[in-house]
Amino acid sequence: MQYDDSYLNKIVKKYSVLNLFGYSSVICMKETKRLLRETALSIAEVAGKLKFTNHTHFYKFFEKHFSMTPKQYRRSLGKK
Repeated sequence: MQYDDSYLNKIVKKYSVLNLFGYSSVICMKETKRLLRETALSIAEVAGKLKFTNHTHFYKFFEKHFSMTPKQYRRSLGKK
């Protein structure tokens, strides 16, 4: 079964304050933090695992959400 984008947006918005893109962004950034925290994957590998093809976009997206770069986040955890 296929759903229209606007229909999916309405459903997501009904149960959260976010639209579909915003909700998926939150999930993606949670997974990014988990991978940075729990694995030894490089930042580039984390970006690739989450299907970011542009690493600059990945860095900016992460920084927009957390006010720090992925590298700074890892350092804050005491990891290199």
